[in-house]
Amino acid sequence: MKQRIRNFLLTLAFGLVVGAFGYSQLTARQHARDLAAARAEGRAAAEKALADEMAALKPVVLKPVASERPKADGTRFAYEYVKPKTPELEPFYALASKEDMLRQLPEIKAIDGLLVLPKPIKFVAAECREPDAFYSPERGEVVMCYETMKVLLERGEELTREHGLDEDHARRYLVANVRFIVLHETGHALIDLLDIPVTGREEDAVDQLATTLMLRFAGKDESSGAVAENLRMASNWFLVRSTGAYNLDAYADEHALGEQRYFNLQCLLYGSDPVRYVGLVADGTLPEARAKMCPAEAHRVSKAWLRLLLPHVAPKYEMTEEKANQAFERRQRERNRDAEVPYVR
Repeated sequence: MKQRIRNFLLTLAFGLVVGAFGYSQLTARQHARDLAAARAEGRAAAEKALADEMAALKPVVLKPVASERPKADGTRFAYEYVKPKTPELEPFYALASKEDMLRQLPEIKAIDGLLVLPKPIKFVAAECREPDAFYSPERGEVVMCYETMKVLLERGEELTREHGLDEDHARRYLVANVRFIVLHETGHALIDLLDIPVTGREEDAVDQLATTLMLRFAGKDESSGAVAENLRMASNWFLVRSTGAYNLDAYADEHALGEQRYFNLQCLLYGSDPVRYVGLVADGTLPEARAKMCPAEAHRVSKAWLRLLLPHVAPKYEMTEEKANQAFERRQRERNRDAEVPYVR
């Protein structure tokens, strides 16, 4: 009897132990399953939240990088050739308009669009009832009169006959003087439109500008000899217009005397390159006493106008004073090379 009770108790105890162990194993497996489910649920929730955030974001569109805008050009000039009413001026209208003379002047071509101006300069060829050339501030026009062209051509023909020059000299004389006169009046226009400060007589200042532009912006097919000839023909016109007999009105005029303008121009020409233009002194065209100071004078004039105009140069062409001088020197070398270097036929 006692033995049966003992066996029963032992069996019960073993069953409890086995049951407890089984329960613990079952609980552990359930816990593992619950933990895995929780992790899976958390991962799914996190993935959903991330997906929701991504969906809420606006798509980013990658745009190509825009190339830098080209720098602005300067103010372009305008041109007009007015048909004259006087029949004898018709040939000069035909010459100017057919060749688009004003637009094709090398110096005008060089500065057309170079500067930023408050309004365009308009270059006009027209009948004026008398020989003249002028700048009109009210209209912003530089006017070359057909009457002046006629007188210039006649003077060129006269020199051709007197000195036995080639047939084309009269035409070259006309064009050289038109260049200088138009540039002179353009100087007045720039002083007015850009409010450029000028000390001394404005007429002297624009003579200096015209000479400087003809030296620095001559055509690429023109040699230094051709440049010198153009300026000497322009200075000849100063002597032609001079009477040689002066009164108070002449001395008080805003223009220097014709002889003074003549020698001022020779000085700037010689001073720009004393070695190349030494002949001006050797042949007595420019007195030696004046010539000694001309290199410094030419340098000051060129430097002054460069500094006055550089602040108004368009962004497309803006440069330092040093780079501008280098560009001028390079242009002169190219011009001399193109016009003077011989070639084999």
